[in-house]
Amino acid sequence: MQTMPRPPSENTFQVTFKIPDAWIKMADELAASMAVPGVTITRTDALRAALAEGLERMHAEKVKGAKPRGKR
Repeated sequence: MQTMPRPPSENTFQVTFKIPDAWIKMADELAASMAVPGVTITRTDALRAALAEGLERMHAEKVKGAKPRGKR
């Protein structure tokens, strides 16, 4: 069985935080739905993908789409 490729270890950081039990269950379901024959997708893979997608979407909406501050 092959696992999902991991990002290279340089320029990456380990982050530790608590998440609700419901998120763990969602991550497990997401990992199962992402799996393909011969490739194992872990809970961590699913959480990493969800975090990346969410950060990209929020950054586009909140940062790139932000209106300039100042006089109106």
